[in-house]
Amino acid sequence: MIASYGKNDGVYVGSLDSKEYHLVMNTEGSAMYADPGYLLFLRDRAIMAQPFDVKTFKLTGEPVAVGKDPQFLPRILRVTFSAADTGALLLQKGGNVSLSRLTWFNREGKELGTIGEPQVFANPQLTLNGKAVTVDQTDTESQNTDIWTYDVQGGGAKRLTFDPALDATPLWSPDASKVVFTSSRGSAFNLFLKEANGAQEEKLICESDVDKYPNSWSRDGKNLLYQEGSDLKYLRMPEMKGILFLKGTATLRNGQFSPDGKWVAYDSNESGKWEVYVTSFPDAKGKWQVSHGGGEQPRWRADGKELFYVSSDAKIMAVPVKIAGGFDSGTPATLFQANPKETLATSEHLIYDVDPTGQKILVNTLEKGLETQPMTIVLHWGAQLQPPQ
Repeated sequence: MIASYGKNDGVYVGSLDSKEYHLVMNTEGSAMYADPGYLLFLRDRAIMAQPFDVKTFKLTGEPVAVGKDPQFLPRILRVTFSAADTGALLLQKGGNVSLSRLTWFNREGKELGTIGEPQVFANPQLTLNGKAVTVDQTDTESQNTDIWTYDVQGGGAKRLTFDPALDATPLWSPDASKVVFTSSRGSAFNLFLKEANGAQEEKLICESDVDKYPNSWSRDGKNLLYQEGSDLKYLRMPEMKGILFLKGTATLRNGQFSPDGKWVAYDSNESGKWEVYVTSFPDAKGKWQVSHGGGEQPRWRADGKELFYVSSDAKIMAVPVKIAGGFDSGTPATLFQANPKETLATSEHLIYDVDPTGQKILVNTLEKGLETQPMTIVLHWGAQLQPPQ
């Protein structure tokens, strides 16, 4: 059983021996089959069970609620439940499990304040002057994900996209007049550009049948770095010409231009775990490993004298670097232990950003009280159902 994004959201069944598949029902979220012949799926914040004929792939009878308020992760269309043929149903509770708060910390990990109210946030990115932040935000009622911007000082919010598709990974232009983001509006995640004031409709700027995610925009406005599949590419602006930068022997992601535009820091799992590397731009000559023991999500300090990243155990790290006349890096130092909202979807790339001064770090922090969620076991859930025909 599989589910898909967009207007074709639904549960499908197919054979492992062919490419043929059949739509069983239109719904969001994962589903599963349980003996002696029931399909379990999400509807109206409940786990529903309905008789299902495995020969005709048809549902019969009426659905009945067998579990309430399961945790639902809309970005990966996953409902956290499982059923056994013995008549036991296991589900994790928590409609608000994904709530997080945009929280400021100093370099010692002391909380300094927050932006806005708790929401289902992902991928925070500050403007170069640090006065605004853009995020992708999932509505808890509609489960739709859109791009929002927030004023850092007053916390005022503005919704930027309104499409029913998944809009994610927003990226500011250097002058903060535009935002680039990825969207699932087609057969793959493609890149769109929109005026930050919302005055014009967004326009498609890069399209193919391979998923793409914007990473970084050079300060001179001439190059837009993005991930396409396992590679890093860049668009030459304003021609919107796509050029291969780094071919991935493994997966490359989270590319970040240095302030002078001559270097790119990025993640790679070529060693078997995520580490942060730096190479030159645009020729990609040489490679330097910056993190040790695991690292991802590099961010440059505005003056280019420091690189930040997240360790494999969610610590915020800082590394002194030199970029004038060649690249060199010092020893990574731990700043503080973060408690970020977990990233699960391929469209969730960043849990933090850094103020231009390098003295404040904005972390997409898991809302307090949501670190653990109860598990519920329902026994003999099939007793209340109409027997399958």
